[in-house]
Amino acid sequence: MNPFKEALRSGLEEYLERLQIGIEGLTPAEARWQPTMDTNHIAWLVWHMARVEDSWVSRLLDGTPQVWTTGGWADRFGMDPESTGSGHTSVNVRAMPEVPLDDLMDYFKAVRSVTLGYLSEVTEADLSRTYQNRGNDRSGTWIVGHILVEESQHTGQVALIRGMMRGFGT
Repeated sequence: MNPFKEALRSGLEEYLERLQIGIEGLTPAEARWQPTMDTNHIAWLVWHMARVEDSWVSRLLDGTPQVWTTGGWADRFGMDPESTGSGHTSVNVRAMPEVPLDDLMDYFKAVRSVTLGYLSEVTEADLSRTYQNRGNDRSGTWIVGHILVEESQHTGQVALIRGMMRGFGT
């Protein structure tokens, strides 16, 4: 694999490992704890991260159906098959069905498998292409970079919320 692809793969794998550490041992109540009524809870963050990655990678794969629907995850979780969480309000976050973190991570891992498959095959031409996103054209490079930004921000939020509940380093 070329160094660029390897760097992307390595970053994505590290974020997933850090996320798994961040949710390890959390109770269902802790997974849904919100520091304030206007903040996300960990379960929602895990779901949102996977949904955003799934949605973007589907675009990169020329509209290949998302894991969310083909794997039956939307039905299994009793959630909107179209939603990625973008634009959700605090009411939407609190209304998320109670889904065990293990199940959310199984979905995330299924998405990640597709993402890594894409990265192993992606070409410079694919990354230079323009993809439609609700009226905003985005390059493949921008999309892959955005996935990394999403992972970074939200994995950090999970760690912060966990630290607020249990203390840092636990």
